[in-house]
Amino acid sequence: MSEVASKTVKSGAWLIEETDPAAVFVPEHMAEDEQQLGAVAEKFVVERVWPQREAIERQEPGVHKKLLQEAGELGFFMADVPEEIGGAGLSKKACMRLAEKLGLAGSCAPAFIVQAGIGGLPVVYFGTPRQREKYLEGIMAGTIGTAYALTETNSGSDALAAKASARYDAARKCYVLNGTKQFITNAGFADLFIVFAKVDGDKFTCFIVENGFPGVSTGPEEHKMGLKGSSTRQLVLQDVPVPEENVLGEIGKGHRIAFNVLNIGRLKLAPAVVGGAKVSLREGMQYAKERKQFGQALASFPLIQHKLAGAAVRIYCAESMVYRTADLIDQAIAGIRAGGEPDAARAAVLALAELSVECSINKVFGSEVVDWVVDEMLQVYGGYGYVQDYPAEGRYRDARINRIWEGTSEINRMLITGTLLERAMKGSIPLLPAVKKIADDLMARRGLEEAPGGPLGPEQAAVANAKRMALFSAGAAAQRYATDLDQQQEILAWVADMLIWSFAMESALLRTLRLAGERTEPEMAARIAAVRMAVEIGSEQVENAARLVLAATAGGDELRSMLSMLKKLSRREPVDLAAAGRTVARYVMERDGYPFA
Repeated sequence: MSEVASKTVKSGAWLIEETDPAAVFVPEHMAEDEQQLGAVAEKFVVERVWPQREAIERQEPGVHKKLLQEAGELGFFMADVPEEIGGAGLSKKACMRLAEKLGLAGSCAPAFIVQAGIGGLPVVYFGTPRQREKYLEGIMAGTIGTAYALTETNSGSDALAAKASARYDAARKCYVLNGTKQFITNAGFADLFIVFAKVDGDKFTCFIVENGFPGVSTGPEEHKMGLKGSSTRQLVLQDVPVPEENVLGEIGKGHRIAFNVLNIGRLKLAPAVVGGAKVSLREGMQYAKERKQFGQALASFPLIQHKLAGAAVRIYCAESMVYRTADLIDQAIAGIRAGGEPDAARAAVLALAELSVECSINKVFGSEVVDWVVDEMLQVYGGYGYVQDYPAEGRYRDARINRIWEGTSEINRMLITGTLLERAMKGSIPLLPAVKKIADDLMARRGLEEAPGGPLGPEQAAVANAKRMALFSAGAAAQRYATDLDQQQEILAWVADMLIWSFAMESALLRTLRLAGERTEPEMAARIAAVRMAVEIGSEQVENAARLVLAATAGGDELRSMLSMLKKLSRREPVDLAAAGRTVARYVMERDGYPFA
């Protein structure tokens, strides 16, 4: 990270510092033009994509390309491109709103999200002026469809183990590529592939490969569990001559492109699945209102209401996290530019790298939220949810991939904890002093102040203590395992769970505190109930994970002592989840779906 970037927003700062609600961006405060962009995207999906659902599911030739071009005409693929190189230069917050609305497009959503993200942005962020001049206008217009080709048959999560090769041919001034890429989204209609291969067997490098280059072909469409209308194929490279000017970035530095582009891919996935979860909740709620059992609507039964409330609460957390993170990235970009970085694209890359932990947090939480929502909404449908004639069945299948692509949830959990600990050891974030202070305070019975006043005072205390639990248990594990901690994957995952839920709870809490006095009394009552539910659910998750970490770290009297200190942090009165759930569910039904946007 550059000297400039080090002076801007710090990843993980929220974990050790108290955040002022007034400093947090909430989607309710989005600028009018950014809201309008979302409205245009939603109108496009509803009027142009949904009516062609059957053709999309059949992968009718030309349908994806046509829709891609129509989306390009509306400016969707220039939103994230800096103005200096011909784009709209919109904020990351606006880009998240766009991704959320494009996420409503079902099987066509991957085509849009890839084009606006991991397929097109490598040229934006790392392309030379000549590469941008040649390809960027078509990418933004949707006339050059893109795909991202990193995964191989034997190297999924271990991307750097790729076997695809690139040999330099001095006579032709080109690199000759050979290899096969696996599970490539948009492969069936892409004009341009962002391909990773090793030069001379060990120099991991990125190339821009045109579909028309000799030796480029794709395999048949994969028969997938879900998203059947999306294109997913192998990309086959057989002695493909790639001009040397199509090297993207530097020879041997392909990992910088792969990992930095995945950061934005992970972040954009979160609002996309939030959009899908909102639709699933609305459909489940509508069915529950219409379906009669025992002489009354399903929606009148408390257990069904609890499912509706649980879905709304989790979406509220995920949505709050996404826009909070997007604003942090915008702040980081502004700070980097103000510090002297002249290149807007490079500033974005630096900001995304700094906040890579938060990008992974959003990806994991968002993908697991949509899984929870579609599962519970299918349950609302009962047997009809298992039938293809009803939407719940398809949404259940479509959602499952989100925990796998853009890095599996397991890999992202490793990255969350590992990256924060690595930065702590380097001193770039003062986690270790914070851990020591918490341990000292617990030993001396300090730092356990009373909850602040207000309707969410107990939740404020609970969130602060959840963060302390995460730091305390992570510190104990780091002290026990030291340099071998990276081999304790279960511990790393449990610590990540604590961080994920802490960020989720705090984001929803801060959003609600920020909006106090701005919304109607019934709406605030529902938001407060939603936060109480989120904090009750999340605190239990954090406490359980902390206990697992400590049990894997110590034993005997040492463990009992640690658990005793943990108990001080987890002491809180339980929330009446039944009452809170009914309050949230009532508001969901009054508003005919997700009620907080």
